[in-house]
Amino acid sequence: MTKPEPKPKSPHLPARGTRRDDEAENPERVFASMEQLLGRPFQDRALLKTALTHPSMRDFAKVSYERLEFLGDAVLGLVIAEHVYHRFPESDEGELTRIKSSVVSRAALAHLGKRLRIAEHLLMGKGMHNQGPVPRSVTANATEAMIGALYVDAGFDPAKEFVLRHLGDLIRRSSTKRPASNHKSLLQLHTQRLALGTPTYEVLAVTGPDHERTFEMRALLNDRAFPSAIGANKKKAEQRAAKLALRILEAEEKGLAAPAPDTIESDDEAE
Repeated sequence: MTKPEPKPKSPHLPARGTRRDDEAENPERVFASMEQLLGRPFQDRALLKTALTHPSMRDFAKVSYERLEFLGDAVLGLVIAEHVYHRFPESDEGELTRIKSSVVSRAALAHLGKRLRIAEHLLMGKGMHNQGPVPRSVTANATEAMIGALYVDAGFDPAKEFVLRHLGDLIRRSSTKRPASNHKSLLQLHTQRLALGTPTYEVLAVTGPDHERTFEMRALLNDRAFPSAIGANKKKAEQRAAKLALRILEAEEKGLAAPAPDTIESDDEAE
């Protein structure tokens, strides 16, 4: 009777956000793998190496991705700002800012870095490897560094193509998403556009027991006080006060009578 052949062992897969030991011992293999995921080779692989070098390796490698991260942040901001400016000609500054902020956020960059498996290719000190999965903030920083490296290596147009290829869908989703009702931000954008200054907020009264407080607040703009609003906490009261002030200023800009405070509908304010 013959013995059954032993089952082949399944290959050990690295945890998400970590690298295999054989790749760690062969940097060229790491760089080739990263280039494949990026969809383009680097003319200067030293730039790619720098973009993948975590600050924990600075003492050993003498460089880290931090300078490229600084540059990548600027390149990313310009690419997205230029794109949304031309793509949404009817949108005002506030709407363009909202779309851009969504696309260049830490969360969006960390998600892109995860899709490109950048964390798995990072060159990091042993201490970082022993701490478990790479933090999302590190992945976001390295993603910006990669954009900076692409810009230095190939120029603005290839870097722009890379950014829009990977973030174009997020731009589209952000443009159709209903903006949060952050009336404080909207009021500040409105007053800055009209060079009226920056609004502040004043607590007029706090009533009710500790477990059920009610706050009355109003918005102030220079020497002008707007009607007060009430909320279950300071943030809600501020948002409602900002909404009152914004509606009044918008009506005045259009030459209309200011709406009465009790005619301005309530909605879900951003916290």
